[in-house]
Amino acid sequence: MISTEAKKKTIDFLQSLIGEPTLSNHEVLLQAFVHKSFAMDFVEEIKHNERLEFLWDAVLDTIIAKELFNDFPQYTESKLTLYKISLVREETLSLVATDIGIDKYVFISKGEEKSEWRKKDAILSDTLEAIIGYLFIEWGYDLASTFVLKHIYSYINKIQDLLPVKSYKARVQEFTQQQHKALPIYQQSEHTVEKTGNVLEYKSELIINARKVAEGIAPSKKKAQELAAKAFRENKTKGK
Repeated sequence: MISTEAKKKTIDFLQSLIGEPTLSNHEVLLQAFVHKSFAMDFVEEIKHNERLEFLWDAVLDTIIAKELFNDFPQYTESKLTLYKISLVREETLSLVATDIGIDKYVFISKGEEKSEWRKKDAILSDTLEAIIGYLFIEWGYDLASTFVLKHIYSYINKIQDLLPVKSYKARVQEFTQQQHKALPIYQQSEHTVEKTGNVLEYKSELIINARKVAEGIAPSKKKAQELAAKAFRENKTKGK
């Protein structure tokens, strides 16, 4: 279980990032920092952050898209999309999470701790997403927006030199069109479902030329597809 001292340190940490208002509903706040592996170490039920991650997709996209639209009236829709992809991709969110110290407060299992999972992009970005989800459901759009603009959108100046950046799905589509004269297919299914019927995770299988080449599992269909595309690209790079 999470010790009283660890709970206090985590709450104080997020409060220091937010400033005002005073954060409440500490149970949900702590849930944002709990990775599924940590929860599985205990017999009694401990809620983890995957349900909170579900909210980030719509919330983060909306905040970033609105700000880009207002800040860059001279840019086309395609260029604005590249900026948004750069800001919300896993690698960028992981850098943000590390910069503001989230890596020190993630609750993961003892096994993952030994394997240095605390430094993994996926875990760090997922925790940051869950925090945004918590801020949104507990305090609404304004506080979530303030947090995103301060800690994530501020990366806009750091990523401009890295553009153009394409999503893994876009890269896979270009590859399949060039190499196979066909489009990739993503087959979706429900991977983890609670007894109540709530879907916690979706699985997306990437199909190219009628053959499964990769899969991704995530709290949203969109993210599961992106992870499947990422896995395929990484396997191609490794020569698999």
